[in-house]
Amino acid sequence: MDFGKISDDLLAVAFDSTNAFTGAPEELWSCWFAVSESVFWEFNPKSRLPDRNAAKRRMSVASPLYRTERFLVFNHAKTPVAVMSFGYETERSPSYELDKNICHINILVEKGFRRQRIATRLLAELLKKARSMQKITIAGEIDNTPARKFCEAYNGEMVHKEVQHRMYMDGADWEAAAEWRTKGRKKFPDTTFEFFQDCPDADIEAFCRTYTEIINERPTGDMQQTLITTPQSRRIEEENLKKKGVQWYTLISREKNGDISAMTDIMYHPREPHKIVQYFTGVSAGHRRKGLAKRLKAEMLYVMQEKFPEVEYITTTMAPDNRPMQAINAKLGFKLRKTDCVYQWALTDLETQVAARLQTAGRRRKRNCQTGFPG
Repeated sequence: MDFGKISDDLLAVAFDSTNAFTGAPEELWSCWFAVSESVFWEFNPKSRLPDRNAAKRRMSVASPLYRTERFLVFNHAKTPVAVMSFGYETERSPSYELDKNICHINILVEKGFRRQRIATRLLAELLKKARSMQKITIAGEIDNTPARKFCEAYNGEMVHKEVQHRMYMDGADWEAAAEWRTKGRKKFPDTTFEFFQDCPDADIEAFCRTYTEIINERPTGDMQQTLITTPQSRRIEEENLKKKGVQWYTLISREKNGDISAMTDIMYHPREPHKIVQYFTGVSAGHRRKGLAKRLKAEMLYVMQEKFPEVEYITTTMAPDNRPMQAINAKLGFKLRKTDCVYQWALTDLETQVAARLQTAGRRRKRNCQTGFPG
């Protein structure tokens, strides 16, 4: 979908939503990165920029389960001023029936072009798209103060908060990791660990069932989201991440009777060898209070040290009220880096607020023009 002209001073260019950015001219890529990297550096001044080739590949592969449509916004001088995206579950997603009325939006405006109602006008366009697709709930994840103020100005309900922690490998508490691993092996010798990239066929049914159970027990506040993993969706995700150049690994623990009792997973990109993202660590309800989470984190830490010796740091994210995992990570050496917030609106409420704000801005511009005041 191409929005084309939004107003006299804004034009949005849409990329192919079925295979985002495939074949995009290099000048458009340059414009995209001009905005996205500028905003990234503004709020992450001490961090390395994401590798452009890795970012291109990630964005150029469309997921069969979740679709993201991206738009690049120019002003009348053809200067890129913003990027935005619109995401939603596809009918192939096992979570579609539960989440089909939800869409996720994101708007990044270059610092020098803020306070010109650009974000509000772009939001109005995204809401039109949401309405045309019969979405009911709008959600947005933000990680910086200007975006937070914008959401609050439109009375967004903060339904979930996640804290991101980072641990540098040279600052890890290896003594604690060794103690947890040794103690676990001694106390529960029949619990074994298996590391894989593609889930084995013999385990995939049980794995997906356990994964869905555990991940939906994690604290998520009032956020409307249900994550369902099936053997089919797991295979799709495995292949999709390979196409993106991402290596996805999972570590599970298995009990003597064959039950999968806990799991954690990591993602690594060879073009960004300095970092690993650890996405999820969970223990099945029937196997808690045995120190299994500690042992799992320790076992995975040793795997990462062996398999990815060049990695400088590990990043992980969790809810701030997940105190047990917070304590485990703190002991290993993870430190708070930033907080992400998820805001949510009913589509009709947000439409009303945006329309009123734009109407007020229009009257103000008209009045300023009549009196000679600058707009």
